[in-house]
Formats: sequence, structure tokens, C-alpha cells
Amino acid sequence: MSIKLLALDVDGVMTDGTIHYTEHGEEIKAFNAHDGLGIKYLQKAGVDVAVISGRQSKPLARRLSDLGIRRARFKCVDKTAALLDICDELGITLEDCAFMGDDWIDLDVMRRVAYAMAPASAVAEVKEIADWTSAKIGGHGAVREACEHLAGKMGVRLVDLVNPKEYL
Repeated sequence: MSIKLLALDVDGVMTDGTIHYTEHGEEIKAFNAHDGLGIKYLQKAGVDVAVISGRQSKPLARRLSDLGIRRARFKCVDKTAALLDICDELGITLEDCAFMGDDWIDLDVMRRVAYAMAPASAVAEVKEIADWTSAKIGGHGAVREACEHLAGKMGVRLVDLVNPKEYL
């Protein structure tokens, strides 16, 4: 398997899907550090990572910046169109892509990519069409598990890329 791009949904995949608001109406999201490290090492292994989300928030923008994810589409109803746009930028096709989603809005794009993945907490219809489902739920290590799984399918162990003198 040769995947060049892993595209991720956010709510329910990179987070557990819970949305918190402060008393001032600011959104708060929690992200998993293990997921972040998995993303960084998957990037180091040569796989680009993008985010396609139906929502947009300042916490998400900060997380993407911290992870070096430069390709993102927000407020997307048509995630397939968003992924095709990213593919055009990279000069690749959907056959070069994996996508991890968790809810009905992700079904179309998951049906079209080379490799569809879902967290354990995904809705039944998503898990039904996924090529692979993590043991962990969204926001609690599912993305890290997906990164390790994808790398393994390509013959790479992410742990072997770890350099204790370098912090990604």
C-alpha cells in the first residue's frame, strides 16, 4: 500500500466530539498528545496529513499549527470536494489517500478514498464501510493508532523513526 495523504475529520476523530464553550462563548477542544506524536512521525515517514472539518475554531487552528499541518479545509459539507481540492494541490488522486471519519457526513469521502478508517466510537454506518477501525475512540489515541497502522501497511514502524535527541 502506498498512501501519500492521510486526511482527518476533527470532531469525533481528533477529539472525542465534545464541544465545550466558556461563559464568554469561546470554544474549547481537547486533543490527545499521543495522536499528535503519531501525526508528526507519520509526516516524518513521508505521508502528508490534512484536516477536513465541518467546523472551524481557534483551538483547532492552534493545534494544526503546532502539528505543522498546512492543508486544512473548514466548514465543509462536501468533504469529497474538499479532499479533491487538496489532491489537486498535491498532484495526487483519491487513490493515494486515506481518510479517517466518524459520522454520516464522512461516508461519501470514505467510499471514494483508497483506504477508509474509523475510530471505535464512529457511528455504525461508518464502521460498516471502513477498511479498518481502531480499538480506541476519537480523541483518545485513535489517530495515533491509525498512523501506526498506516505506516505498518507501508512497511514502516513509526517507533523506529524516533530520535531521542530530536523533539518534533
